[in-house]
Amino acid sequence: MSDSESIKKMLRSVLQSSKAGVSISTLQSEYRSLCGESIPLRKLGYSQLEDYLRSIPSVVRLEHRMGEVRMKCFAAVCRETAHIAELVAKQKSSKKSGRSQFVNCKMRFKPSNPYMLNVRPRSSLRQPSARSASNWSANRSWSRGGYRGFSNKITKLLEKYNSGLWMSKLSEVYSEMFGQKLHPQALVDLKKWTHIVMELKSLSFLFCLWLVWPSQVEQPSSTNRADHLIFPPLPPKPCVTFSPTSDSVPCPPVLVSAEVRERLKELLSKYRQGLWAHALPKLFMDTYKTPFPEHVLNNLSLLLDICTVEYPMPHDKKKAILYNSSIADMEATYSQESQQCRSHPLPSGLEVLGPMVPPCLVLPSEQYPSVLITDAKGSNAVTVRYVGENYSNAQEAMEEAMQSFYSQSSTHHPLSKPVVGQLVAVRGEDGEELARAQVMEVTTLNRFKVYYVDYGFSVETSGTNLLELHQDFLSLPFQAISVRLAGLEAFSSHPLVLSTLDKLAVGKILLMETLEPCQHNETPVALLYDTSQADDININSICLKVLQDVTMNNPLTVNATYRDVHVTNVCADGIIYCQLPSRGTARLSKLLEETETFFISQMTSESLVSRPFSGKFCLARYKGMWSRVEITNMYGNRVIEILYIDLGVTATVEVTDLREIPPLFLKNFTIIPPLAIKCRLADVTVPEGDWSPEAVLWVKEAVLGSEDCKMKVTYCNITNKYSTKPCGDIHLILLPVFFQPGQNMDVFVPVACHPGYFVLQPWQDLHKLVVLMGEMILYYNQTLKTNPAPHIQRGEIYAAKIVKNWHRVQVKGILSNGLVSVFELDYGKHELVRSTLLRPLIEEFRQLPFQAITAQLAGTTQQHWSEEASMLFRNHVEDRALVALVESVSEVKGEMWERKLTVYLVDTTLEDKDLWIHSIMADISGELSSAA
Repeated sequence: MSDSESIKKMLRSVLQSSKAGVSISTLQSEYRSLCGESIPLRKLGYSQLEDYLRSIPSVVRLEHRMGEVRMKCFAAVCRETAHIAELVAKQKSSKKSGRSQFVNCKMRFKPSNPYMLNVRPRSSLRQPSARSASNWSANRSWSRGGYRGFSNKITKLLEKYNSGLWMSKLSEVYSEMFGQKLHPQALVDLKKWTHIVMELKSLSFLFCLWLVWPSQVEQPSSTNRADHLIFPPLPPKPCVTFSPTSDSVPCPPVLVSAEVRERLKELLSKYRQGLWAHALPKLFMDTYKTPFPEHVLNNLSLLLDICTVEYPMPHDKKKAILYNSSIADMEATYSQESQQCRSHPLPSGLEVLGPMVPPCLVLPSEQYPSVLITDAKGSNAVTVRYVGENYSNAQEAMEEAMQSFYSQSSTHHPLSKPVVGQLVAVRGEDGEELARAQVMEVTTLNRFKVYYVDYGFSVETSGTNLLELHQDFLSLPFQAISVRLAGLEAFSSHPLVLSTLDKLAVGKILLMETLEPCQHNETPVALLYDTSQADDININSICLKVLQDVTMNNPLTVNATYRDVHVTNVCADGIIYCQLPSRGTARLSKLLEETETFFISQMTSESLVSRPFSGKFCLARYKGMWSRVEITNMYGNRVIEILYIDLGVTATVEVTDLREIPPLFLKNFTIIPPLAIKCRLADVTVPEGDWSPEAVLWVKEAVLGSEDCKMKVTYCNITNKYSTKPCGDIHLILLPVFFQPGQNMDVFVPVACHPGYFVLQPWQDLHKLVVLMGEMILYYNQTLKTNPAPHIQRGEIYAAKIVKNWHRVQVKGILSNGLVSVFELDYGKHELVRSTLLRPLIEEFRQLPFQAITAQLAGTTQQHWSEEASMLFRNHVEDRALVALVESVSEVKGEMWERKLTVYLVDTTLEDKDLWIHSIMADISGELSSAA
């Protein structure tokens, strides 16, 4: 099968798993989560994903649906996949309507490939069924002698293909090498002959379908089986043979050392969802400070005795996933024992006394079931009840049966001597309601504290209300269970965590996500979400954030100016992330240095992140240094989207790139709030559809990485988004207004030489310029005599007195007679002033962007203009308010305010029509040429 066909198959499996389709914007990430790499568009001969998808209509169907902006991709239905499409159509959504039922997909990942999160391919693979013994006996042509000849030939063949041979290619290679066809029965029974071959399973297309719909899709049969790799058998284990008449004789050398094997098993036990083989060398070096044997990666058959190897791309041996071989046995054992309720501790904290114990509660199949939070003794002991038809109705039916049973019989008397741990039936104080409970404590004479095992809370009641619980009421599992909130294990009893849980969770119906994997006898680890508001609330994240010490951040005050600001990221939506000097900045820097030293000194896998989840805080490298991150999205269990919370930078990484925060530093890391402050530039409007790439690049080049900027806060709001005016460095503080081709704007033209050169001022900011000029006149006139003139340097920015006004200017030249040539940065005029009339431009007057923007007229081809044409142009545009339509923006070679726009100018003051200036100039130029 060619690479293109394999890609089509994997792409079809991605699309078929999603009933609602996959957005074209997320298709690459969905594909990458399954295959470990993106669709190789260039290799396939395409530059755009949409072009490739449209070229394979037999695989993908593209369509726009009403109300949706992004194009959706659906699996095209053919005869072979029609039954699959029917199965997908019958699937139901895991979320129900009503309050606390909907979770915003922006907050966390709602997987369109559910098997990537919850099913392990290795343990789910079903082997082809072998032919019956009668078929074998009936096949007379396959004699014992034929088997011996075949085994010799296969051994010879595998000696040539010692790196493995695909089972699907075996017949072809066998025929080419030995000049005869391979008997079909040999392919069926080959896997039995372990002394001849070893078998390596591969993830096939049918296997992917079985993972998505295990209950609806038949297991692979002998006529449609998964492809396999076969190898020569492993060499014998190292040994030493002793002879009484000779020295010791060593066996063949060890190919993979025992130490490497043990360390590999340790790594695989951390990544229970599988580990990409290509990630092994870096992970092995980071963890154990020693290189992973390269020859093992080239021959994964050497590891078959300690792990299982699977190939998402059936014909690409370089893309392999390794699984711990022992996990299957562990899960099978756990699956059997989980039916015993003793395998999970009860929320009461007591073991059940008695000969009969109810079975364990079967967890719901949906990913985000609704639960009622009944109690929270801490984040490690949160009691929940599943809310849903299969749970509430069963409990109500049981309690109705209990009420009928205990009300009809006159022989049911109160227990004489209830003991702690005993299961009982408890009659309510009104004498009517009955429920199951466990005795927790004897409080006083004939008073007992009991725990309602189906509701998750405890009460004190009289001994007269405790009745013997009949065995008929032990068939239903206890409905209340305990869960641990992920990420809060170290802060379970913290007062702030307890108060937050009591306020946001207890007594409410929330959505719960149970993390995988859950070890035997382990309390389930979960995430809670409140989806009743406009925005989803991750309860786990809120509990963690209340632990932050806000005094470690530099408090923001409106109109205050902050120095030494570090710009860390610039986004296309206009958001700029900055770091301000603070206690938290200094403390975090020291902690990260100590963490680096800690990881260098450690040779253990304890810091590997084996259970990622949305909202988890951990560490990842950024430009070679460890940095704090929050997991914001998950694509399966191996591809993770993160946010560097102290930089405002997002990234997509593999789970092997993440590290747990060492317990030694966890508290100190947690109390430091995120240092990246989200800002917007004041007076800069972000156009619809975000800034252009050129605008983003320019801002990045101007400010990114600068550590000595100044920032003035002009407005703060409670969603922590800060609108700022930068100040200090000239490239940062005096930002001109951004213009984009096709943009319309109202302008004023203060200077017009000719159509090839004139100056624009943005009309919307003219009133700000007037105010600024007034403030400058007041300030500099009062300080002119007390503040001496500075040392003048060419190219620098100053305040200059021209006639009676003070202007912001740039020095263009210094003459010997004491005069200085300056350019008015707000009006676009060149002037000569005495050097004694220049003063430093203070920070207060550096806030408004320079208003003068040079331009040339679009729609004309002339390079030179006559005095008559120039005068006509000045009469039409100078000192007038017009509308400018931007055609293009020239590249900036010097300062940003030296750029030049090419614009159409339109006079809209006439009532009957708009007057386009370039049309007038074209007509006048023609008339002047004719007259000449």
